[in-house]
Amino acid sequence: MYPAKLFSYLIRVFGEFMARESMKQKRADKSNHIIEIATAVFSEKGYHGALTDEIADRAGISKRSMYYYIGDKDMLYEAVMKNIIDQVNDFLYAEINENIEPELKIKRLIRGMAKISKMRPLHSIVMRELFAGGGNLPDSLRKDIDHYLERFALAFEELKLCKGTSDASPVVVAWMVFSFFQQWELAMPFVIEGKDCTQHDAIEAVGKDVTEKLVSEVEKLVFRMLGVEM
Repeated sequence: MYPAKLFSYLIRVFGEFMARESMKQKRADKSNHIIEIATAVFSEKGYHGALTDEIADRAGISKRSMYYYIGDKDMLYEAVMKNIIDQVNDFLYAEINENIEPELKIKRLIRGMAKISKMRPLHSIVMRELFAGGGNLPDSLRKDIDHYLERFALAFEELKLCKGTSDASPVVVAWMVFSFFQQWELAMPFVIEGKDCTQHDAIEAVGKDVTEKLVSEVEKLVFRMLGVEM
């Protein structure tokens, strides 16, 4: 092939490649937008209350386009939950490996759970579905919760072998951390707004939201329950 023809061929191939990549990106952007809107609707109304018409209207597209990019209501819900669960796993396990000290594993699990507490759509969707019996929650969420409890328990057992810590139940401690951050994030801004709040200054000292100071306080309490002085 002559140089001029080769150059022309390469330009054409590159142009076709860039066009395909541009189409992929546009499709990904549109899909992400739909999932973001669907997440808001499912968190506000639950699985049964959410309507595909409303999701399409809020997303500014037709139902036909929404079905093309994502699918029907079940597929939308599945995409929303997968996106949320992927974020949960990133927060909990991104920096944890088997070669770090058990104290650090526990700290990172605590900090991961602190980040998860800020995921309002997750808590709204899950709580709505749990009150309805949990039938629409994916099995992967059940497995991820179990995995979190297992990782915490394994790190605790490592800590016991190294330092002979207390016999506190690691599952109970792990669930206390999960519940505490979630309830603090949701309820404390409401509590502190009351004019007669007697604990206003104490709450402000650690933050009405889940702050670094609050996380540090939780870490100290957890390690005290586990029999380790930090």
